[in-house]
Amino acid sequence: MTEQTSTTLGIIGLGYVGLPLAVEAGRAGIKVLGFDVNPSVVDIVNAGGSHIQDVPAAHIEKLRQDRCLEATFDMTRLRECDVVSICVPTPLSKTRDPDVSYI
Repeated sequence: MTEQTSTTLGIIGLGYVGLPLAVEAGRAGIKVLGFDVNPSVVDIVNAGGSHIQDVPAAHIEKLRQDRCLEATFDMTRLRECDVVSICVPTPLSKTRDPDVSYI
């Protein structure tokens, strides 16, 4: 990990896109506040674990120890972030229109 910056990145959605992004940003020295609507995902990440097979729990555990990564479902904490990335599903309908209801 490089030296931590004062920038806080918010990532909404800690799934197969958001969690790897959170880990790589944290490893680059960016403080990450991850948001997810699933309390079990929040608990797993905050315990230093991973629910995504391709994301090693050891990386998350290290970021948690270094205080570079925190997960929450409290959307009022968005105000703590300098920048926010939205990583939620946008599945296509039968007519190939994206479903943006998660956003």
